Amino acid sequence: MPQQPVDPPPVSIPPPTPVRIAGVSVLVQAAAVVVLAVIMVISGLGNDADVGQLLAQGAYFVVLALAMAVCAAGLLRGRRWGRTPVIVLQIIVGAIGFYLAVPSGQLLPGLGLIVLAVATGGLLLTKQANDWISRFPSLFGPEPGR
Repeated sequence: MPQQPVDPPPVSIPPPTPVRIAGVSVLVQAAAVVVLAVIMVISGLGNDADVGQLLAQGAYFVVLALAMAVCAAGLLRGRRWGRTPVIVLQIIVGAIGFYLAVPSGQLLPGLGLIVLAVATGGLLLTKQANDWISRFPSLFGPEPGR
């Protein structure tokens, strides 16, 4: 019986400073989402909102925060898979900031989110971050130069 190929162990390369800072930033964002969930549930309970809906929304935000924390941990542990979801997340955070600043009229919080998103996403697109990503082995096909 032919032997099944074995997947190689996951590759971890120590991340450069910009990637570590971005990872910490995403951890802070995840903590802020948990705080938002708690405030939302407490506020809703004080306003006679539907308890089931409040708890479901709170749980949804906590699950999102856990996913954010997992991606941040991936960056901090030097795993390449954390980079793309964090960049997508920062695009979403920037869009939320735009919505807060323009149609909602909450200029300062909106601009704050936009700056946070651009800074965090930008850290993952620096030369150091790109050099770090290029050190990982190719996912598909032969290695460059072979």
